[in-house]
Amino acid sequence: MTPERKRSAIKRRANAFTLIELLVVITIISILASMLLPSLSGAKQRAKVILCVNNLRQMGLAVQMYVDDENGRYPSSTVADLDPDTGRATGGTRSVVQTLGGSDPLPGLRAYYAAARARPLWAYVKPSEVYKCPDDRGEPSLPCDSTTKLTPSNFKSIGCSYRYNAGPLALLSGGSLLGLPHGGFESIGGKREGWVTDPSRFILMHEPSARITDCGSTPLWTQWHFNSVGPVEYTDPASAPQRFISPILFTDGHVRQHNFSRALSLDPFHPYEPTADWVWYKPDPSVTPR
Repeated sequence: MTPERKRSAIKRRANAFTLIELLVVITIISILASMLLPSLSGAKQRAKVILCVNNLRQMGLAVQMYVDDENGRYPSSTVADLDPDTGRATGGTRSVVQTLGGSDPLPGLRAYYAAARARPLWAYVKPSEVYKCPDDRGEPSLPCDSTTKLTPSNFKSIGCSYRYNAGPLALLSGGSLLGLPHGGFESIGGKREGWVTDPSRFILMHEPSARITDCGSTPLWTQWHFNSVGPVEYTDPASAPQRFISPILFTDGHVRQHNFSRALSLDPFHPYEPTADWVWYKPDPSVTPR
């Protein structure tokens, strides 16, 4: 070997990684990746929440246009249904608590949910991705039987991921609404704008994660956002991850993300009492935010 080749070989050996050095580099890269992945996942989830916030903001504008066109009244909680194929009146009524707007329900769910053209927001925001939460993974269907599920998502099955706060508030057996000790819950559906006394806190629309799903003897709590592993439905909110996160549209038109974990877990028999951030129902004047 010539002196020049010998010096070149020595230089190559000096610049090469040893096995131990290579393993150290791989270990460092693995550690960095494990540190970055949760951040990337969190960023992805936050982006999905932002999309839902924007969707609800558009729906809020649509609701306001509806109210303006209807002499200051909010949409009713029920509508006269139409046949999705012909557009003719069926003679029946359907709740729009889960379907204020959006697409037609799947054929097997038409007995429970209104056709798209019968929904209050049809004239303002046509069926589109506006009604879709990207983390929507479905939930039990009314009447919450074991064979009827909103799968693979509420959006795919009934055309809308978001709920209108205009129906009964599901309560556990023995639970109550403390702000209405002597009467029932009044829905915002069909009420005039002035009925809402605190529009910056009164919930107009929300995702299912904010409240209990009424399934008779088996109440369920649902999680969508920030829950990428494990079940979506829980029978005990206290044992679930504290991720009952829901973007909320308020009656004054602003939208914010809220975590309802404390309200649902701390006192599950009274989950709808007013807080400094939200109001589910028109409370008795003697009830103050906790």
